[in-house]
Amino acid sequence: MQRRELLQWMIAAGGLTAVNRLGPKDLLAIGRDGHRAASVDGRQLYALDSHAALTVTVAAEHIIPATATPGATQANVTAFIDTMLSGWYPAADQARFLAGVHDLDARSNTRSGKPFVQCAPADQLALLEVLDAEVTTLRQTQSALANDHWFAMLKYLTVWGYCTSEIGMRETLHTHPMPMRYDGNAKVEA
Repeated sequence: MQRRELLQWMIAAGGLTAVNRLGPKDLLAIGRDGHRAASVDGRQLYALDSHAALTVTVAAEHIIPATATPGATQANVTAFIDTMLSGWYPAADQARFLAGVHDLDARSNTRSGKPFVQCAPADQLALLEVLDAEVTTLRQTQSALANDHWFAMLKYLTVWGYCTSEIGMRETLHTHPMPMRYDGNAKVEA
């Protein structure tokens, strides 16, 4: 899959309504800016509390797990998601996302008597698959509502954050440094 196709898929799959009209270059630029803001030394979380951040980290790692290539955790997707939620999403969308994270814990407690992050990986994955099925059903029946589901937002931001991270671009997409771009500080690889 080419970068342009991937970014177009990301838009089609849901997420930020405000960026649906942006082209691939703009999405890439916003994503990279989000990573720069997320990587400031000593940066605190703004939209996510520590438990929500851990929950997002575990869920994102199930969405893009580390295999022969780095996963969502190595791409610092949680900090990216926090940056995008706090800087780009309206308060209502932030609240819906955070309510979804809390709902994930409530569902996990109902199913296994434990918060999501304390469950076995197989149980975590099973619960995420239930949420993914809900989003899929919404896409088939009420497509306009599918993008409003917090899990659709999580998947979108995870993929966007991963694909615009340096490690995702370098190790998975093989597009870093970007062709036809001058970077006087680029590392020389032998």
